Amino acid sequence: MKPWQLNRRVNSLSEDLTDPVKTETRIDFSCLTEPERVLFGKVREIMDKYAPGSPPQDVIVKNADLWNKGLEIFARRSVELFVEVLPASLCCDELEKWYFKLYFYNFWLDWLESIQQLRKMPKEHRDALLLERREMGLLDVVFRIPRSQPETIKKQKIGEGHPQ
Repeated sequence: MKPWQLNRRVNSLSEDLTDPVKTETRIDFSCLTEPERVLFGKVREIMDKYAPGSPPQDVIVKNADLWNKGLEIFARRSVELFVEVLPASLCCDELEKWYFKLYFYNFWLDWLESIQQLRKMPKEHRDALLLERREMGLLDVVFRIPRSQPETIKKQKIGEGHPQ
């Protein structure tokens, strides 16, 4: 599929979905492994014990490992689903699927590194950065970050007579 064909297809689908019905995305319990089901069963028991409200903070802290493992499972399953479904929906061949996975996993690692750096940042600096981004209106927009090339590739291109 050519890029313009893909754009036309996506735009067509977007027009069809201009007024989508609100839905919920759920992970089917039957797709979980037995240990995962046991874990979510324990979480469900705790949630049911305090229903219709939420468990108190001390119970959440005491069971933090359960909550965190559950969130990790949801995140992993969501990423796995995304990485399988999106290329199957938009890509045509094995090479295009490989490129999708390559770029997605590199994005994922770059994002994780960025989050680690943000978490190391002093609160005052982080608050100032957030305020600056908010004042600039950047929290409501996304844009393409220019890609940089490693110095070795730049030197190779110059040596081969390629412009930068």
